[in-house]
Amino acid sequence: MSSNETSFDTDTVDIGYVMETARAAGVRAIQMAESMAPEFKSDHSYVTNIDRETEQFVRARLEARYPNYAFLGEEYGRHGDSDAPLWAVDPIDGTTNMVFGLPLWCVSIGLIADGRAQAGAVYLPRTDEMFSGVRGQGSYCNGVRLEAKDRETIHIEDTLGFTSRAIQYLDTSVLPGRLRCLGSIATDIVYAARGTLCCLIGMHEGAYDIAAALCIAHEAGCTAAYLTGELLDIDTIVREGRTSAPFAIAPPRFLSQLQAQLHPR
Repeated sequence: MSSNETSFDTDTVDIGYVMETARAAGVRAIQMAESMAPEFKSDHSYVTNIDRETEQFVRARLEARYPNYAFLGEEYGRHGDSDAPLWAVDPIDGTTNMVFGLPLWCVSIGLIADGRAQAGAVYLPRTDEMFSGVRGQGSYCNGVRLEAKDRETIHIEDTLGFTSRAIQYLDTSVLPGRLRCLGSIATDIVYAARGTLCCLIGMHEGAYDIAAALCIAHEAGCTAAYLTGELLDIDTIVREGRTSAPFAIAPPRFLSQLQAQLHPR
């Protein structure tokens, strides 16, 4: 569907059901922890039986309520009509954290339609944080409205979120602030929406990684753009499989500072 079309009605999204699905998936994942069986995928990243079973659980729940929507998951790929609204799901975002016993991992369920991230829920089971958002209706964490605070300078105590790829690729020595690499980009982005992090800088991320959190961040007042200035386009990310270059998600004036200062090593 063209990004110029605006026919999708967000009132058709039962965000409560999406949140319930994310929460149920997260609870199940914790219950499966003792039987976790990690292995390496072809790209040498971790996957576990929990990732795979969680994706199947989420897909079944969403198909029961939205049978005509398409589905894109990290583990089993894309299914359904290419012109239909698309659920973009990372069943466990932060698998390495989960494998090593770190608490920052989450279930991420996003909805893409008309070229936009229309709705999303991101649930962190170990901290019991539920983030949610619907386009035009705001975003929330455990019922509290999110509003990212903007500024024109970067302070030495600002928390600057990076993915591991971005922190290795970019020259971070030029930035004041405290670098934070949490190991779950969906968590990074929703924390930027809340202000726990002042921003997130990432690269080479899939639509299933960021769709839910992107909606939540936009509704909190953040902008998502490549460091070169071009806005992230979710349809292009779906089509090409990944973001194409380093990008940042932050309130707009803070984002401008990052774009001016950050460059490859």
